[in-house]
Amino acid sequence: MQPNGDERQMLALIADYNKRSQAAHKAGESDVGVFFVYNGEVLMQGTPFSVDGLHGLFKSKTGDHDFFWKSLQRLGIVPHDVEYDVVPRGRVDYDINKKKFYVYADPCILKDRKALDEINREFHLPSTNTEEPERDPHYKCQKCGDYPHPS
Repeated sequence: MQPNGDERQMLALIADYNKRSQAAHKAGESDVGVFFVYNGEVLMQGTPFSVDGLHGLFKSKTGDHDFFWKSLQRLGIVPHDVEYDVVPRGRVDYDINKKKFYVYADPCILKDRKALDEINREFHLPSTNTEEPERDPHYKCQKCGDYPHPS
């Protein structure tokens, strides 16, 4: 069965996106994206910051934690009976004005130097223009879910 015009256009867009991502990675470009730390393992979904979309003043991963977690569940990487919002999580964004990367994470991740080092390495974050990781009130796992929100 041959794809129709809409399907061909979608396949062409996906192929172009993949081609641009591969070229950016070969050039050593850093990624933006989302991540979880589940059972001590960093699970991430990132793409080169020049390829992903602009959200206000930030380059940020188009997908979200819920979508990524469901993908991990479908692949059997994480259990089906665990909801995404009870697991430590975070994201990497790029501020286009300040030309800096930001890591926003759950407080449990911020205490885990090994996980932070892996996030920096796997997202290819440069030490020269990556800010120190910071807490974000959106990211709080079941263990630290009752911490106070900033005013």
